Amino acid sequence: MTKSRSTVSASSATLFVAAVALSGVTAPTAQASPLDGIRAAVNAARSASPCGPLNYNIDLEGNAQAMVGNRSPGVPPAGRYNGKTAEGDSQEDPTSEAIRVLIDKMRPLITNCAYKDFGVGMVRNDDREFSVVSLALGEPPAAPPPAPAAQKPIRCTGGGTVPAGQTCPPKPPPAAVEQAPTNAVTLDIVREGLRAKVTVGNTSNLRAQCTYNATEVNGLGIPVSRDFEVNPKGTTPLEFAAPLPGQTYTVVVACRADFNGQNVEIGRVQQDFSSF
Repeated sequence: MTKSRSTVSASSATLFVAAVALSGVTAPTAQASPLDGIRAAVNAARSASPCGPLNYNIDLEGNAQAMVGNRSPGVPPAGRYNGKTAEGDSQEDPTSEAIRVLIDKMRPLITNCAYKDFGVGMVRNDDREFSVVSLALGEPPAAPPPAPAAQKPIRCTGGGTVPAGQTCPPKPPPAAVEQAPTNAVTLDIVREGLRAKVTVGNTSNLRAQCTYNATEVNGLGIPVSRDFEVNPKGTTPLEFAAPLPGQTYTVVVACRADFNGQNVEIGRVQQDFSSF
């Protein structure tokens, strides 16, 4: 006795409707696909889990149909799903019993949230009066990690930038601030007979404006005062009457100069000078 197997697919039903339309004959009301019952049972089992609904995938339908040997025209080819798959089938009669057995067998995988996609297949063996139903579950490949956000260059203090991940060059040490001289005046007093010869020196690089003030400590002599200049790194000689017997003068020489736009004192010296 010759055995025959009838295969069922949504694609073959579509071809039949198209052929009827071309022949000009009114098409009968479209019948539900035999795969609908399997899809409904899978969705119901999935809904009993905390996972989201499964997405129907035509590539996984190709895998499921290949499992049961359904190679009818219009059936999608197997092996096109890009991801991990899990597959199973069941052979029973009637078809509803085959679906029940398939769902019980595949329930742990149907309720595994790692699987996101599915496809089903079916064939009917009319000679032996049983149906073979199948299910292919798919776990999509992990999405590639997002490209790291482009990092902006680092702006350094004082201007300029360096690439992200690098460090700015060290700051240059602060420039030494030039200080005005404060001890640039020298004083030398030598007695020659009845005269006092005074030499005032300037050790700075500035032209100095100086004053000479001499006061007798006991008030026994007339105070002496004089203004004069001293060149940079130079000396200026002065000459005065020597103190009389019993006199002692306190001599104070102070010099000022222009330093960076300011008039500052660059030195002050004091010395006592007495008679013989």
